[in-house]
Amino acid sequence: MIYLPDGVQDFLPEEYRVKRKIEEKFREVFIKFGYQEIMPPTFEYSDNFSVLFDENNLYRFFDKKGNILALRPDVTTQIARIVSTKLKGSFPLKLCYVANVYRYDDPQVGKMREFTQAGIELIGTNHEESDAEIITVAIEALKSIGIEDFKVDVGQVEFFKRAVEDLELQNEEINLLREFLQQKNQSAIEEFINDKGIRGKKAKFLSELPLLFGGEEVLKRAKELYDTPKLGETIDYLERVYRILKDFGMEEYISFDLGMVQNLNYYTGIIFRCFVKGIGYAICTGGRYDGLLGIFGEHIPATGFAISVERSMLALQKQKKDIIDKSWRVLIKYKENLRSNAYKKATLLRGEGKIVEMYSYEKAKHVDENSFDEIIDMGE
Repeated sequence: MIYLPDGVQDFLPEEYRVKRKIEEKFREVFIKFGYQEIMPPTFEYSDNFSVLFDENNLYRFFDKKGNILALRPDVTTQIARIVSTKLKGSFPLKLCYVANVYRYDDPQVGKMREFTQAGIELIGTNHEESDAEIITVAIEALKSIGIEDFKVDVGQVEFFKRAVEDLELQNEEINLLREFLQQKNQSAIEEFINDKGIRGKKAKFLSELPLLFGGEEVLKRAKELYDTPKLGETIDYLERVYRILKDFGMEEYISFDLGMVQNLNYYTGIIFRCFVKGIGYAICTGGRYDGLLGIFGEHIPATGFAISVERSMLALQKQKKDIIDKSWRVLIKYKENLRSNAYKKATLLRGEGKIVEMYSYEKAKHVDENSFDEIIDMGE
């Protein structure tokens, strides 16, 4: 038997048609919002990625000169490099992409090691209109392929930063707390608080954080709980973003999760994830990353998102949605001396948008005629 490595897959013709259609729909939405497509290389020097990604999660290899290269684990990092080094023009800059990425993660349900992301980056702006636009484009992209029953959970990294500051925790402990928050594991958080001897307002802050999820009322509750100036500004910002989203008619898709944490550590402000009912993991993640471009030299604000194409396929499958328009399929059977006429007929029909296959009489005997909508016999 010949097997594939863990975390990769083949796409058979029908599956790949769906995948390509999803990519086309996403690309169409991005372009209509003014985003220009870009395509970075599949691999770069490993150092370009290892500043943000654990080297153990990179697919690394050597070239003949001994340079350490890596397959891209993320496109946003590449776009940050490109903008900092090659696109120092007028801002805002609006870029989009559809590309495969590669991460050496532990295989699990919903996670692949090679997968396709479709995303956008809005670079050079740091105001609420930009964050609202990014979330709106994500919603419109998912709607364009027919996905229903989805929500965009909106959070802000400042809440987690505020939760762990001044606690003198080790990185391993911070990551453990991050994991508990991701899981909304209230009992584990309470145990963590007790084990670390955390008391007073900080303990209350940590224990309440995973409970702050829901509708617009969450922001009001957060204001009542946390009256520090920094968090007050953060909540005010989220309220302004939400007002814009309401103006765009997007409020039915929005919920808030102030205990949200992201695995990628380059986010600096608003963050969000899109969930589809019946699927237990996000199909889209995004947020603001104002510090990322500074790693490559230019300190420029930016925000964006990436949608998993494969998870979008799964969502459509779960919702029994067919995104492929049925094409009219034609079979032309012909005698050898009428091959030229058969081809002219096929060309005419293809020009009308039909799918046409041609077979001589001898070969047509082995063709399943039931798979065609129309059969033309050019020997009669």
